[in-house]
Amino acid sequence: MSANVILHIGQQKSGTTYLQRVLGHCADGLADAGVLFPPSLREAVPDTIENHERATYGLLGTEFPWVSEERAAEERPKWDALAAKVQDWPGTALISAEALSVIRRDAIDRLLAALDGAAPSVVVTARPLGRSLPSLWQQHVRNGRVSSLGAFFAALARQRERGERAVEEERDLHLWRSFALGRLARRWAAAVGPERVTVVVNPGTPRDLLWERFRTAIGAPNVCVPDDVLALRTHESLTLPQAQVMVRLNEAFAAAGWDTYEARAVREAIVLRGTVPGPRPGVPEAAWPLVESWTEEDIADLCGTGAQIIGHIDELRFRPDRDLHATVTHEQIAQAAAAALLAVADRERFAPPAPEDPAPARARRTLRMRR
Repeated sequence: MSANVILHIGQQKSGTTYLQRVLGHCADGLADAGVLFPPSLREAVPDTIENHERATYGLLGTEFPWVSEERAAEERPKWDALAAKVQDWPGTALISAEALSVIRRDAIDRLLAALDGAAPSVVVTARPLGRSLPSLWQQHVRNGRVSSLGAFFAALARQRERGERAVEEERDLHLWRSFALGRLARRWAAAVGPERVTVVVNPGTPRDLLWERFRTAIGAPNVCVPDDVLALRTHESLTLPQAQVMVRLNEAFAAAGWDTYEARAVREAIVLRGTVPGPRPGVPEAAWPLVESWTEEDIADLCGTGAQIIGHIDELRFRPDRDLHATVTHEQIAQAAAAALLAVADRERFAPPAPEDPAPARARRTLRMRR
């Protein structure tokens, strides 16, 4: 196995896709410096967002609640190919898959065994719950879910109330295995040692600061990354009005019996072509005390794990001025609905028929007169 393996395990909505895009752009420079970010799905091309998520499905399978046994078998060759690349590399190899943040201790041990039992370094990227949880809700809506923002936070509260033991043992309680940051760091520290766990705080802005902190965490040299790559947004997130319209649209798809793939195509068209300005999703005011208490509990837990923290712990705290749910007007909802309709409307279908060419009619009249 590679002399040094680094696992970048998320959290979700913490900037992992952004980092993977940057890593893809500077992979050659990193390799020249001894750090391998191996391609796993396709040949590396400009703007490819490379990650190793599907490869981990092939190894750990149904440990991920959304992966079936059939899907795991399909993805197994990707893990074998990734493991072979890491095995042959003499320096540092970086595996990046945010889904690893949800796996339980038995699955961690299986992963470590697949890495020849070598203790890897683990890097966790994290954002404040007041930012990451609303962002996760809009991603769920974009993927077809129908829960309102309030219902989403109520469900999170019920899951967390089940207690740490249930979260650690029950496969389907995976969200809090990832988002309870202190427990996440402690779970991996128990497997690899706290000195091998690093938490990188994503401050949100400036965007390139996350890359600089992550680069420090993995011990990578300062390779050249174009400024436009560092400034890119990797996901087009739904605004709050858009998300509320899409919740109703998802309900309508289900009621009308739309195929999953057809509905997904419509949603993606709306995301790509139906964006309108509006406030982003935030924490509902009723959930403010909960999110604040979850945050403080997680920070206290994290500080007791012995994990290294890159960034400032205060950047993880809940800030009402930044994180609370914005008020959405009827006008903003109407604008989002109109933009969604225009994004998928077939303009040619409603175009009036072309006017008839008058020349043939004149020719027929002339012929009749001659006759």
